[in-house]
Amino acid sequence: MNKSILNSAVMAAIAISITACSSGGSDVAGIGGSGITSSGTITGFGSVYVNGVKYDTSSSTITIDDNPGIESDLAVGMRVTVNGTLIDDSNGTATSISFNDDLEGPVSNIQPLPYDTTRTMTVLGRQVVIDSTTTSFDVTGILAGTPFDFDLIANTDHVEISGFLDSNNVMKVTRVELKAQPFDINSVVEIKGTIETLNTTLETFNLEGAASTTISYAGATIDNNLPGGVAIGAFVEAKGLCTDASCATVNASKVESGLDDFSDNDDVEVEGIITDLTDQNIFEVNGIPVDASGANRIPASLNLVEDKEVEVEGTIVNGTLIASKVKDESEDTKIAATVSNPSFSADSFQVTPVDGQPPITIKIEKSTEVEDEFDIITNPDNVIINLSTGDYVSVEGYDGGSGTVIASEIKREAQDDVIMQGIITAGTTLAGSVTVLGVTIPFDGDTEFENENDVPFPDADAFFNAIQLGTTLVKVKDKEAGAGGSNLVGIADEIEIELP
Repeated sequence: MNKSILNSAVMAAIAISITACSSGGSDVAGIGGSGITSSGTITGFGSVYVNGVKYDTSSSTITIDDNPGIESDLAVGMRVTVNGTLIDDSNGTATSISFNDDLEGPVSNIQPLPYDTTRTMTVLGRQVVIDSTTTSFDVTGILAGTPFDFDLIANTDHVEISGFLDSNNVMKVTRVELKAQPFDINSVVEIKGTIETLNTTLETFNLEGAASTTISYAGATIDNNLPGGVAIGAFVEAKGLCTDASCATVNASKVESGLDDFSDNDDVEVEGIITDLTDQNIFEVNGIPVDASGANRIPASLNLVEDKEVEVEGTIVNGTLIASKVKDESEDTKIAATVSNPSFSADSFQVTPVDGQPPITIKIEKSTEVEDEFDIITNPDNVIINLSTGDYVSVEGYDGGSGTVIASEIKREAQDDVIMQGIITAGTTLAGSVTVLGVTIPFDGDTEFENENDVPFPDADAFFNAIQLGTTLVKVKDKEAGAGGSNLVGIADEIEIELP
């Protein structure tokens, strides 16, 4: 068996239990008290946290699906638009918060057992992906208290969804709310998307990625925020009633723009998924054209690819978001290791996955969710003093560059496999090692190499022929660490390609 990557550790039964929010810095011109419009998912309350900023809501107007609401109507995972001012890079005041769901209707084609951490289903002809680790599940109204979660969601459930469309027009869900069981065809349904086909004679259209559902707009109100009207290529939101339980046809009562409501010269923050990538500078996020040619990138090595989750900050100019900052929000960097320096700084600690290699600095933001399976809380307001040398932690976040990982989630738990997941930046069969997050990990003849579908490669040469240095996401695992580890330099047990 391979030698452990990690030193052995004695677990400390001290808990961490924090959920708060902050940003990793902002280059938006709105800082200092001027206006900002922010589009993103709600990550916490005690005020409202969106895109890493804590917004004071004491004087806010709340709108829920175009109707007046209150703060208690909002929930984690909702995709909202906040108008307000920024005081600094982590605090602001919201004048208005508006929520409009991205998809609503009956569930069909739900993926049955077995499934992993994600499941697929269909709503109004659109493929939808829910994730057991990142999707919030809610039940409100008369169904409050009804069991509903990742495992229990079922066909014919009437659900309301917040999420982002990827480059294949598949919706990645941040929140799903159960509205009714089963779906009633007298209930209003909603869908957003780009018009792909249009029949002006019959007054019907179909959306990209949802072609099996036909939208009839014959009796619909066409909102004036859709200046080009109903046309191929327009990104629209349609609301109406299904003609039958299959929802193969929806009679729309209203058709309007489905884009975020930004105006020229607005300073904005937008969270979303990269689509329509032309090059490293020109792409779209949530249907909004972005020019990132002058943007600061976090991390500096950020490689922009289709379907990467990002936060973009900048100013709207002639309908295009001129980005001042593009921040990786994909959270595809993962580390499971022991703490080697718990008080590296006021908001950071270090782990050393490989003896003799540089440590990795884990940076904690106010938005970092921190938990502990031991539930013994000593000071829930200070992460650093709750950590001890040798504590085993699992971290999810993104590569902050220069040996730093910006953590979105930290969990202290019983010691298990050592894991490093990130972009492979160096490695060859001859060298007998790979480099991930600036740490070089040796491999040998017993190391297993697998592709993204967990299918083994015949040898290391086949693995290196399948990857691209600086681009491919890989996971390196040392399984012996869970048995106690050693003080010896580690040899990887498994190296596998991961989907971004």
